[in-house]
Amino acid sequence: MTSIVMRSPRTESGGRPDPLLLASLLRAVASPADGLEHVAVRPSGEQIELVLFQTVPDATEPPAPAIAICRRALEITRQLSGWTVETGR
Repeated sequence: MTSIVMRSPRTESGGRPDPLLLASLLRAVASPADGLEHVAVRPSGEQIELVLFQTVPDATEPPAPAIAICRRALEITRQLSGWTVETGR
């Protein structure tokens, strides 16, 4: 389980993505090696709190796989242009 915070760029007013669509997008960009099993999405002000549940090999240090999934989503989604990804709070 990894907690991630996606922060909105303060200069743009594009709004937050729909939580269900964001969860679907994260599942779509995850590879089988990421071991993604479940995503919880909670909008909060100008940020989105995510919890990613994954099964990953013991040698893989969290939060690397969760961050990689989120960054892939940021790269391909125009609505998330300028957003940043951080672990925890």
